Amino acid sequence: MAATIFSGAAVALVLSGLSLCGAARAETLDCADGVFSISAESGDVAAATCTAATSALTALAECGLEPSRRVAISVVDVPMHPQLGACLGFFDTRAECIEAADPGHYAALLAEGDARHDLPVDIVLRGVVAHEVTHALAAQNADVAMIAPAEHEFVASVFEMNAYGEEARAALLAADPVRPKGSRGMVNSGIYAMAPRVFANNAWQLFQTAEDGCALIRDFLRLDGPPPSE
Repeated sequence: MAATIFSGAAVALVLSGLSLCGAARAETLDCADGVFSISAESGDVAAATCTAATSALTALAECGLEPSRRVAISVVDVPMHPQLGACLGFFDTRAECIEAADPGHYAALLAEGDARHDLPVDIVLRGVVAHEVTHALAAQNADVAMIAPAEHEFVASVFEMNAYGEEARAALLAADPVRPKGSRGMVNSGIYAMAPRVFANNAWQLFQTAEDGCALIRDFLRLDGPPPSE
């Protein structure tokens, strides 16, 4: 039976025995010196996805998260998560593949009231791809079975927020305000399910106000010792 990281933000991590990612699309692109294989209906979408994935790799490397195996990214009209249904994207740990929504379908997939409706689709794409690439590299660097769902999503949300850039990030923070320094108590699956943008904003504030944000990331992934204290 598949175990799923619950996602109220229409992005998710799946641990499964079968590959859930879509078949190859019209355009296939080798990306980031072979770290990614990207398939999409158009060359422009494949190229934009590659740019987003490569930028995410750079950010993750700053915290010591490096790829060790190839990851396939399939851009499809509407990714279908086995439990959550239509979503923006998910990462399948067994097949080590990502399925992400085509930007042309974001408006229909974003929840009502999601502040990302007001962002350009190319910026939303950067966040969606960064979120899933983070799940992929976390799976290659850590024992994902030992990490709670909310902790997975905390790490992915930090790099998603980073990918949006300063202007878009400020708009998202203003739309769903959280404490300036964030709250460790809000890193839980209930908040993620009911208020995913609040969860993501809180994750960013915790990260960017921490004395060492990368140490916080590594703590949540259990890379340097025990989990972070409450």
